[in-house]
Amino acid sequence: MYGLDEKRKQLLEYAREISDEQASLKPAEGKWSVLEILEHLYLMEQLVVYQIKQAIKRGDTQQTSEKPIHRTTERDYKVEAPESVRPKGAFQTIAEAEDGLEKTREATLFLIHNKDEETLKNRVFPHPAFGDMDLIQWIEFIGWHELRHLDQMKETVEAL
Repeated sequence: MYGLDEKRKQLLEYAREISDEQASLKPAEGKWSVLEILEHLYLMEQLVVYQIKQAIKRGDTQQTSEKPIHRTTERDYKVEAPESVRPKGAFQTIAEAEDGLEKTREATLFLIHNKDEETLKNRVFPHPAFGDMDLIQWIEFIGWHELRHLDQMKETVEAL
């Protein structure tokens, strides 16, 4: 649904190949470890679920144009992660990160289950790089964001 399953599968297949010791190492000062990247994805999906709930609860109908969210994977354009989605050391192992990601995905799927497309298309909230995005775009963004950070994880492991 929304491309989330196949993108998550790619992320987890790669993460499972990394030892917990390797996943905890930072490639350089100011760079995130693989576990921190996974925590960022966990925090980000939590935030998106919260924002979607708020947008639905507010009930303000608004439409926006289609954004090129597939370009999220282009790593030459950097967006500083807001404080609320910066890792704080919550995960010590890949298995813990996977459990956390499973919980946020369940929350995402539970939230959008039985929501009609009109509701998801007519509620918006802003993205720091793309501007206003409707809820469908936000749901799809979760997967594209994970692929962006899959590339970051690969770069991190190569740099170790």
